[in-house]
Amino acid sequence: MKDTTYQALTKSLGFTPQRALRVFGMRRSGNHAIINWILRNTPRGSVFLNNCTVGQPAAETWRSVEVNAKRMPIKRGVPVSDVTASVSDGALLVVSYEDFIPDPDDIGAGLTSDVPRDLFSANILLYRSFMNWSASLLRKVQANEGLDSLVCLRVMMAAMDKYREMLEAADLGSQEGRIVINYDHWFARPAYREQVLQSLRLPVIDNTLGQVQPYGGGSSFQKTATTAEDLSAGARWREMVNDPSYQIVLLAAAQDAELVALMKKLMPNDAEMLMAYLDQAQFPYHVEVEE
Repeated sequence: MKDTTYQALTKSLGFTPQRALRVFGMRRSGNHAIINWILRNTPRGSVFLNNCTVGQPAAETWRSVEVNAKRMPIKRGVPVSDVTASVSDGALLVVSYEDFIPDPDDIGAGLTSDVPRDLFSANILLYRSFMNWSASLLRKVQANEGLDSLVCLRVMMAAMDKYREMLEAADLGSQEGRIVINYDHWFARPAYREQVLQSLRLPVIDNTLGQVQPYGGGSSFQKTATTAEDLSAGARWREMVNDPSYQIVLLAAAQDAELVALMKKLMPNDAEMLMAYLDQAQFPYHVEVEE
């Protein structure tokens, strides 16, 4: 059965991967910047299947495909093997999922139905600091002209539930072969990036931040930026702090005790800023009502 599964995967991919990585992250968490960096540090070539469908074959449900860190002109329904002619056996397979947070049971089950579990050497969880993640996502949502303020806020509240789940998973640390990457640390610290590559058993070939990735329209704030070094990724909240909808998002987040507790553990600076904002807003405001 195992040999049959591997043979079917080789046929669908057009090559035999030596090992695979699976990546999970919320939108606007630096997913594609980090994945592109991983691909640039892969010495034997790579195939990246982007934003696949949970529980379905990754080789059939991708939203886009990259070969050796280059996005390929391929449409859904076309076999991946049509664009992998340059890939040698032994290349790395990377499969990503967006806005899905796996628990240990998910990782151990048929999450990626066409890839044998033992081929995945790591499951990577990505997260970004709350203040900058929420600012970036809100700006992205607001760019949809057909959405009014209330719809944007509903989207944000649903996303914050999943964001809290991601922090819960990240707080568990390295269990079930998981590797947790903090985007803010990755962006700011070359030594941190080297440590992550070591944990992924990859050499340091290109430890730069690379080019701004076009997925999701690129940066929500700096549309003309081409290199990641040009981005002010650590100060997005400053550009949104006077936006009324962003203020509502912050006030709602401050009322989520579990989210705040996780922030205090994983991103204490963000927790401190959120609490300071709550104090400044004097929320909730108490009014005496005469009977």
